[in-house]
Amino acid sequence: MHKLSLSLVTIAALALAGCHGDDVLLAEAPAPTIASGMFKDSSVSGLTFESGGQSGITGPDGSFSYEVGNSITFSVGGISLGSGIGAPIMTPIDLITNASSDSPRVKNIVRFLTMLDSTPPLSSGIQISSAVQTVADSWNPVDFASVDLSADLASIISDVASADARTPILLNTEDAKSHLTSTLLCLYSGAFVGTFTGSDQGRIGLHVNSGSYITSITNPPPSGPISNNTNDVEGIIYSAIDNRYAVLSGNKVDDLRFIPIGHNYIRRFISGAPDTTDVDNDANLIELESTFTGNFTSPNSASGEWIKRIPTTASGTFSGTRIGGAADALYRFTAEYISASDPSHTNDAGLFTFDIDSNNNVTGIAHSIVNNTQESLSGIANPGVNGLQLTTASGTTITGTIDLSAGTIFGGLWNDGVNNGTFSASGCQLN
Repeated sequence: MHKLSLSLVTIAALALAGCHGDDVLLAEAPAPTIASGMFKDSSVSGLTFESGGQSGITGPDGSFSYEVGNSITFSVGGISLGSGIGAPIMTPIDLITNASSDSPRVKNIVRFLTMLDSTPPLSSGIQISSAVQTVADSWNPVDFASVDLSADLASIISDVASADARTPILLNTEDAKSHLTSTLLCLYSGAFVGTFTGSDQGRIGLHVNSGSYITSITNPPPSGPISNNTNDVEGIIYSAIDNRYAVLSGNKVDDLRFIPIGHNYIRRFISGAPDTTDVDNDANLIELESTFTGNFTSPNSASGEWIKRIPTTASGTFSGTRIGGAADALYRFTAEYISASDPSHTNDAGLFTFDIDSNNNVTGIAHSIVNNTQESLSGIANPGVNGLQLTTASGTTITGTIDLSAGTIFGGLWNDGVNNGTFSASGCQLN
């Protein structure tokens, strides 16, 4: 009898110890990391979001909070748009598995969101009014794979018309894709700097253009600015071993193998450096000196692999992160600059990136890839010939003719007192 009692006491004590141990383990579980992001189909305000313990309504700039590493769901009343792993920037593409801007469900989500905008035109962002948010609580789920979204949304469109006292417009699928594309073009555009390593090594500066015509000529072409509607990846690569730079192109005119950033979940691109200086002395200026293949892991970072073919073979990896480019800027412009009369490609070359506010004030960064230096720049962006007037902290002057609506700069010139040259640029309205 005493033995049995002792055994029961022992078992009870072990059970209590086990429970106490579980409590210790639970107490040591780290609190989730909270971060902020922005939902973009242009900026979308009035969406409901939920990520773990974080929930709320997206702000005027599409802002939300999320638990890092956790999923986040966006909805409008009873209609869920979808879920994805939380990130600093989320778009309709991120809410559908293995999606792209061509995916029918993505285009239908865009059609739905743009129809909800209470303040057309869409260039000012998508704002879902509080009245629509209230009535949306009674809405039933929508199948965004529908082939007849107009019929499926008939009662919802009627509700929106009554709540906002307006006539809602449901875009067709191609216009919806075009709208999303314009958002993505601006979202990924900008300047990225980093390094490449391997059997050669050095620094890399990527200029992701916004889909606008890029040129350093004095005047636009006779037909006006041309939009290629692709995020071509241009830039400057500087070899610390060869002590020279090469100009990186992503334009298919230079090579059909080049691929702009894909507007899909992979976000892959291929760019390269045409052998314009004939480094291997074979009189062939259309061959590629090197090729860079990468992915944008987010709108703010890229990484991948590179291969150098001439004058000797080499390979390795590269990575870069965004510089400048405030997420709340009205306009964003980025340029790559090179020195004039520099056949050896050893003088200064790099990137300018700058934001423009509603008063045409400019703030930004000048980053030399060759010299590995960075400094601030500021000035004004007025319409008219040479209305762009900028100065860096060290006194470099930057001028050009800027067209904000077209996202172009013509006749770009820079001068630091020692070197001078041209620059090509592209830009867009970000918010």
